Amino acid sequence: MLTSNELAERLARLAEKFTVTGASAALWHDGTLVRAETGTVNVDTGAPVLPGTLFAAGSVTKTLTASLAMTLVDEGRLDLDAPVTAYLPGFTTADPDRSAAITVRMLLTHSSGLPGNYLPDLPPGDDVLERLMDELATLNVTGEPGRRFSYSNMGMSTLGRLVEVITGERFDVALRSRILQPLGMTAPADAEEMLLHSTAVGHVVDGTVRRVPRLRVWPEYGPAGSRLWLDVEALIRFGRMHLDGHPLLSAAAVEQMRTPQYDDFWGCLPGCANFGLGWGIFREGDDPVLTHSGANLGMHSTLYVVPGQKVVLAVLTNSSTGGMLHSTLCTELLDEFFDVQGPAPIAPPESPFEVDGARFAGRYRASDGQVAVEVHDGQLHARLLPDAGLTEWDRLMGSRTGGGQAVPITCVDGERSRFVLDTGSPGSHVAVQFFEPDPDGRFTLVRLGTLYERTP
Repeated sequence: MLTSNELAERLARLAEKFTVTGASAALWHDGTLVRAETGTVNVDTGAPVLPGTLFAAGSVTKTLTASLAMTLVDEGRLDLDAPVTAYLPGFTTADPDRSAAITVRMLLTHSSGLPGNYLPDLPPGDDVLERLMDELATLNVTGEPGRRFSYSNMGMSTLGRLVEVITGERFDVALRSRILQPLGMTAPADAEEMLLHSTAVGHVVDGTVRRVPRLRVWPEYGPAGSRLWLDVEALIRFGRMHLDGHPLLSAAAVEQMRTPQYDDFWGCLPGCANFGLGWGIFREGDDPVLTHSGANLGMHSTLYVVPGQKVVLAVLTNSSTGGMLHSTLCTELLDEFFDVQGPAPIAPPESPFEVDGARFAGRYRASDGQVAVEVHDGQLHARLLPDAGLTEWDRLMGSRTGGGQAVPITCVDGERSRFVLDTGSPGSHVAVQFFEPDPDGRFTLVRLGTLYERTP
């Protein structure tokens, strides 16, 4: 078994390789915990990362939100297949018929069609999720609810609002009383409480290393991952709840959450073979592996749960390059010590398929922006045109996504209209898939992270 010293050596080596300011990692295996930390919490102060340093949970929070909802399912207070309107009577979007068809399960499986990354950055307050529902009433549902995976922060915050209505408590209060405190997790969502701990701040790495200009944004997406900070052991404690069940969550609920929900999940979420209820499924079958990752301003988080081998692996970093450390470290540890490999990475074929560009070309729209699919010199290109919220996210994250730049996409499966987009990073490709041709054969939906629908 790996020792804490060996984990520390790996963590320090990878932090140096990928210019990661600070990191914390822990591996729990059948009763034994090893952990390590390296670097600083803040490049401007030089304060060291400590065993109890808090990092942003990011979208790993979604697994906690899903687990919180499943406690209500266990209690018979929430029906997964009931429409959201059964619990939120005023719930609607700019597409009343589509929004009426959205069920609770669709929020958990990211198949509701609700906006993925609409980022209004509402003023904080106890009623912020209620105010977000007012914003939602002006937005569109993309595609037919329940049919296709489309990653949705709005969907998870809608689930958080639903929890508030059922429990009569603010979301963060319900999460603390029903999940965090019973598990003994150090995981504050309150900024004043964070000040009582060693707290990491994010960093942008782009030739230089600099602290992000803001610690936290988008309070309306607390249930989706914008507000929670935790230490690595807290994440291990949460992951252990999903090994074989726990007094907080029935074995039946745990099993439902790890059950694949899609017959065809190609390329929907990098590093996942399928998706359950709130969990990405890294490996399907009788011996599944669960995972979820997250990002906040200049931070990354990752959690893996291997129920069959009683393994939980968690990594937290405070740099925009942290994702590369996470990927490398987790791949090494899962493969070397537990013989766990995930889905093969998406890559372009040696001989690309030729396609009729006219069937794909056009402008596709969602609430967080547009995708323009164009033909240049016989080659299909995709041009992402983000709305203001996503542009601000990229600025705060230090991302250089090339918004507005046409990037070639290569067909890997002509029959299923599957393409890949080269992000420019070694070995990193993004899946692009088109759906639902109209009577003229022109596709009406494209998924590039989330779904976009063809505009008239």
